[in-house]
Amino acid sequence: MKEGRGSSYTLSKEERDMIAKWKSHNQIKHKPELNEKEKELVKEINKKTSMLNQTNVTRTQAYFDFYQRHPEIHWALLAHLVSRNGGWSMTDLKGNLLEFVFSEQQKEDFFAFLEKANAFIFHDAFPQLLLYEKSKNDRQNYFKLLPFFGVSSFMEPIWHSFLNSPSSKLLTVALIINEQHYIEQRLISNSHFQKKVYESRLFRIQEFFHFNYIVFPHRNFGQTQLIGRNVSHFAPLEKRISLGKRLYAMLFSSPSLTEEITEFCASTVHSGSRADYWPDCFSKKTGKMIYSPVLENAWGKYASNFWNQEWYQNNSVFDFFNEFTIPKILDISKRYNYTLHFLRFVSALLKLKNKITKSGHTRKKLKKGGKIMGQNHQFKPGQKAPNNGYYVEIGETGSTVNDPNQIKLKAGEEFPETKNKDRVWMPKRKP
Repeated sequence: MKEGRGSSYTLSKEERDMIAKWKSHNQIKHKPELNEKEKELVKEINKKTSMLNQTNVTRTQAYFDFYQRHPEIHWALLAHLVSRNGGWSMTDLKGNLLEFVFSEQQKEDFFAFLEKANAFIFHDAFPQLLLYEKSKNDRQNYFKLLPFFGVSSFMEPIWHSFLNSPSSKLLTVALIINEQHYIEQRLISNSHFQKKVYESRLFRIQEFFHFNYIVFPHRNFGQTQLIGRNVSHFAPLEKRISLGKRLYAMLFSSPSLTEEITEFCASTVHSGSRADYWPDCFSKKTGKMIYSPVLENAWGKYASNFWNQEWYQNNSVFDFFNEFTIPKILDISKRYNYTLHFLRFVSALLKLKNKITKSGHTRKKLKKGGKIMGQNHQFKPGQKAPNNGYYVEIGETGSTVNDPNQIKLKAGEEFPETKNKDRVWMPKRKP
């Protein structure tokens, strides 16, 4: 894998033979009987995985710690960087760039999607890494235990092979294939997220203008530069796998670039804030710069439910090991900076629109016989609703509240009690 336009991700004859061997030996197997030592090992790995699978921050650090212990596992560094980007996307939802782009419910839905993707992949992949570490340290093959962690049978011959004839490239591609299949049915094709996130108009606009990047920061001559690719979270399976392979090829395109990126990861603890890599542009505190909070201040812990489901059905999946041409690796710092400035402009316009709306300067047209109300009309519990519509809690002074109730009333119905006595009701447009 070499840098430059026209360079290619290619497979040697030995690698092709290895893939052919995996195809002939890959089949769904029953779980073997375990001795007491093996049962304890399964418990130990499950416990450690669960302990580290708490937040995006803990997962991201776990990947990098593992890579430092076992640099031959290239996927661990790739997973660390993709996980960093996942954390940055999570905190973007609470920063001031997207403050008025998405509704609060849309932000929560998108966060849930990002968090589940991050947690699901860790839940599936990290036990595999720990089994490798144990096998390497003990000089004993423990990969027959993979089914006890719900790992697809697709991975078993690949890990067996890696112990005897290590190929960092093929293992990385295999893990990319495996993890994207793992989340396909569990998450990407989930009707809830398809409707609440992907089909939302504002999410489509964000993807249309290419606001979603996976970036790899590295320091060159004292300056932090970015390389990366635009990404669509709901792209078809084959395109997500292709993106993963290209990100991997980019990350390991040259030893010097890999070293620069690794040095950034080692010297910069992941907090979830984009200020980690561009402190001159982003700030972990509100102020004149773009507000990008740390993850623990932006979101609380989110509990995900995991279930085992074999995704591997036939050998056609091995076609994803195919060769491809690698696009030229470019510094996207200027392009990304332009995107940020455009987002700031859009956010400022939406903020102004929101301010005008709240001040009551916009008026809603009602059906014949209804009263015209500005957004500053307020009603206390017991008063009657003047029109059919939605109403939401606010403070008596007109201030917003953190946990507002929202109700739908018909004209003449009485307003119910609010959560707190210092709140009132105001009309709200139908969400």
